[in-house]
Amino acid sequence: MGVTLSAVFLSAQTSRQGLLSLEDGRIFYEVIGSGDPIVVIHGGPGLDHNYLQPGLDILSSQNALVYYDQRGTGRSEATLAPDVVSLDGFIDDVDLLRQTLEYEKITLLAHSFGALIALGYASKYPLNVNGIVLMNPVEPGKRFSGATATRQSAAQSEQDTIELERLRASEGFQARDPAAISQAYRISFRGMFRDRGLVDELELNFSVRTAQNGQEVAKLLGDDLETIDWWSKLSEIEAPTLVVHGRYDIPPVAMSRALADALPSGSLVVLESGHFPYVEDQVGLASTLVRFLADLPR
Repeated sequence: MGVTLSAVFLSAQTSRQGLLSLEDGRIFYEVIGSGDPIVVIHGGPGLDHNYLQPGLDILSSQNALVYYDQRGTGRSEATLAPDVVSLDGFIDDVDLLRQTLEYEKITLLAHSFGALIALGYASKYPLNVNGIVLMNPVEPGKRFSGATATRQSAAQSEQDTIELERLRASEGFQARDPAAISQAYRISFRGMFRDRGLVDELELNFSVRTAQNGQEVAKLLGDDLETIDWWSKLSEIEAPTLVVHGRYDIPPVAMSRALADALPSGSLVVLESGHFPYVEDQVGLASTLVRFLADLPR
């Protein structure tokens, strides 16, 4: 299935946006298309949903595709405090979104760090989940942390290191200027691509809020993420789950294979891409997702 002008036009015609009120903030969301709902959970922590567009928009030709920004970034607001910015809060926000949009069940499509939110949601709200896609997930534990760290180090070139050091010393970076922060992520993400030049295809023009708050959001979530070791609990998640792994991604394929094997209804597809398959292997990703979504219960 390829991207067509008609699909993009359809998406543009059926888009709607809104804000969910929280006690200590608001969550921005956008729904594109119609049909069975897919909630897209972006990575980070400290990013917003924009970097996943327009690559995933094609799914809106058959589904209601729900994008949202996590607390404190993008167009979502939040008090930057430990009792507000927490993994449990991020998980509950997904269900608040489901309730507000009046969906009985949702499919979760989570990228990178977002996989932890998706797995946490499926564990806490199993009856509300129709299916799960873990696209280039981070590990829900530390079993493969050594291999991941080794691959991370090897992926960053000497030139990347020099550019990042120069950028971090700049006034713009110190002031959390959106252009400087966006460029820092662009440099950091180069090593996550099979073709490093394709990093320029990513939508990494951060908003002021994402640039200003992203680092603090990541810091506030740090304690939660450091203690995660969910390998023994994955057997409790019964929803059909597709793990999509990029062969050239930073986590080893062994991690994604173990993740798929640990889930009762898990399966693994390895694509010829890095961390962002919707940029590097659009056809492979689209056909994989279409097959998986078509087999989900209605």
